[in-house]
Amino acid sequence: MPPLAIFLVLLSTLVHAGWNLILRNQRSDTTFLQITLVTSVIGLGPVLLAELGPEPMLVHVWGYLIVAGIFQAIYYLGLTQGYRHGDFTIVYPIARSLPVLLVAVSDVARGRAPSLIAWIGMILVTVGCLIIPLESWRGFSMGRYWNRAMLWAVITALSIVGYTVTDKIATDFIAPGPWAAARYGIYEAAASAVVYWFILKAMGRSTLDQSSVRSWGWAAVASIGVFGAYWLILWSYQLAFQASYVVALRQLSIVIGVGLGAWFLREAAPILRLSAACIIVAGVAGIVLGG
Repeated sequence: MPPLAIFLVLLSTLVHAGWNLILRNQRSDTTFLQITLVTSVIGLGPVLLAELGPEPMLVHVWGYLIVAGIFQAIYYLGLTQGYRHGDFTIVYPIARSLPVLLVAVSDVARGRAPSLIAWIGMILVTVGCLIIPLESWRGFSMGRYWNRAMLWAVITALSIVGYTVTDKIATDFIAPGPWAAARYGIYEAAASAVVYWFILKAMGRSTLDQSSVRSWGWAAVASIGVFGAYWLILWSYQLAFQASYVVALRQLSIVIGVGLGAWFLREAAPILRLSAACIIVAGVAGIVLGG
């Protein structure tokens, strides 16, 4: 991977873990809706004006934006429900790890197979993420992995695969650079806001009631992190040949997330869980060296 792409992904991991910590404290169905609305209201005006310029974007990627918006909305639902039913230090790693190998398979299908060292690194990342829910080897049981929180984590993971593959293909059709990546990210936020609103309505959930209005401050703060983190990833997609390298490198946010969850939320972080985090770091190192 180019050094700039590595830097962008590493910076994104710090921002990503931070906004997940904010969301874990909120536990609201409407938080993501508010976040995407804030991003859309602020950003849609400038990007729509840019469509009148010499490099319009929507004509090339509108179909990808709809598909990615649907997957993003499912991601919001899965992550919110997962945090509601389980620990941050369990749901977050599982949801982030499962897409690693699945996206790698999609790279193979597109003729962009990872190197052998990168494959080993991605396997280490996945293994580390599967171990991380355990507090000890004695505590191993299917109950750790087969429960409502884990179901939502798997749904979240599959949605990540969906929008990752879609976005990687889409970024090949737009002009390179941070401005184009930002424009695409704002359009995707708007699309996901519409889809997520319909999902909440279909489930009979409140959308923007009185209780959620009081949380607009948190949503505004989180929107900076959500958009900023993924804007950096969209930019890195334009620089990296394989999407799987970017996805795997992003999993350093799991290590950061486990540390933040243990420090700020007082969630358990025993030696085994910390060891799993080290395995993830080793896997990421393999990806950087092999990429």
